[in-house]
Amino acid sequence: MKKISRKPLADDQAWKEAKQKIPDTQLPAALNDKMQMLQPYLQKGADIITRPFYLEGEPPLSAVSIHLNKVIDDEALNQHILRPLMLNCRRESIQDLGAQNLIDAIYKTSITASQIRKINTFAALVQTIFDGFTVLLFDGIEEVLVIDIHGGEFRAIDAPPAEQTMRGSREGFIEILDVNIALVRRRLRDPNLVVEKTLVGTRTRTQAAILYIADIADPKIVSEVKSRIDQMNLDGIVASGYVEQFIEDNPYSIFPQTFTTERPDRMVPLLLEGRIGIIVNNTPLALVVPALFVQFIQASEDYYERSIFSSYIRILRYLALLVAISFPALYIALLSFQPELIPYDLVISFSRARSSVPFPVIVEALVMEIIIQLVIEAGLRLPQQIGQTVGVVSGIILGQAAISAKLASPIVILIISVSIICTYALPSASMVLTTRLLRLPIMLLAATFGIFGISFGWMIVQTHLIGLESIGVPYFSPLAPMRYPDLKDSFIRVFLKKMNRRPVSIPMQDRKRQGNDGKGPEQQ
Repeated sequence: MKKISRKPLADDQAWKEAKQKIPDTQLPAALNDKMQMLQPYLQKGADIITRPFYLEGEPPLSAVSIHLNKVIDDEALNQHILRPLMLNCRRESIQDLGAQNLIDAIYKTSITASQIRKINTFAALVQTIFDGFTVLLFDGIEEVLVIDIHGGEFRAIDAPPAEQTMRGSREGFIEILDVNIALVRRRLRDPNLVVEKTLVGTRTRTQAAILYIADIADPKIVSEVKSRIDQMNLDGIVASGYVEQFIEDNPYSIFPQTFTTERPDRMVPLLLEGRIGIIVNNTPLALVVPALFVQFIQASEDYYERSIFSSYIRILRYLALLVAISFPALYIALLSFQPELIPYDLVISFSRARSSVPFPVIVEALVMEIIIQLVIEAGLRLPQQIGQTVGVVSGIILGQAAISAKLASPIVILIISVSIICTYALPSASMVLTTRLLRLPIMLLAATFGIFGISFGWMIVQTHLIGLESIGVPYFSPLAPMRYPDLKDSFIRVFLKKMNRRPVSIPMQDRKRQGNDGKGPEQQ
């Protein structure tokens, strides 16, 4: 397996200094001293809520609650923290318990929130506040209580817009990390499911979670994924795409080396195959590694329908991939270099259609390709209702205008339109982008060398795919290297009861997926 060697980075010292800007000193016992130390940080944030209160007793115990506005659950703060402490917590009764540590007695007898921990350093206190936790400071006590009651407004769970399905779940990931983890847990109730959280980005301190099944996933791959995430040296992470670019094996490749999904019912089967999931807070797109090329042609609905229908649709997708990349290039090559390969009547039809177009075939095709790509981008960036209208109207008007202005022939518009339709027949948005980009160099090779150029272009693509890896796993497997057992779920999909073994292409600990193949005990 390919390993990344850890080299000293030039800015490692700056990285360490950024962490040490906040003094890492012990907190004083007096509440006023703690607030005085916090004041330079609190006065910078108008969204920081400071709530002084007293614990009943003789004399009353002064305390302060600090949290970020609209980041926590206000009702939980009032009902489970402030109300019990202010109305039901008597200081003398706590002392009567004989507890050695007053703060332990407070959170064990008076606070009903579940996720509580203690800190006693100033750096941890400041960072905890800006991480969105609620902190409780008490007079005369050095330690501070940290309570996790994250809440506030967030988008409701809805159907994922980019991965539509007819028979699958209507739930998709949202921007809240804990909610996304819960969506996976609801579908995968295995106690061996491991969820490890980490922070990425020194300034954003974005939470990320690594998910894998301990007795299935390969420990070497898990260790490699953790190592690559730990080596991310930057100040901010705002989406999972940042993580994707840092953990991929070959950043110069146009092919996606991490699988992205916003469907929890898509991630769970991949985890069951020994893969590792990465979910980043504030983004609905989760990452799954290692990824294989064939994985980007598969859809979650392939496993919900019967085998014969799923296999038929999957073959159509592979055909769509070939057509999307090669169809315009094939037209250019045949018309410019090998017209004798086209039927005579069709050549006459093409010639008549192009008789009034003053440009070479390659210029004509490139102009229409660029125009349609711009229309697609405009439709994606506009609001959904307007974007659909703009896309349809622009396609009709621009196509007719191009023909009337003698800028393009009808056959070129037809060929480019078919290639665009085939491009968006692919289920993966990452592979759609790759196809859109790959079509252009293949067209240029066809315009330069004809059919030989197309063959040469595909040879380069296949050579690149054979040498590509995803977290050290051959990207083009099960085709190169050939893994015959995995072919039953590559170009076609066999019956589910026949898929009693996990993919050989992915290193893992446990190959057994089902107890038998439907005919009897499985031979080990």
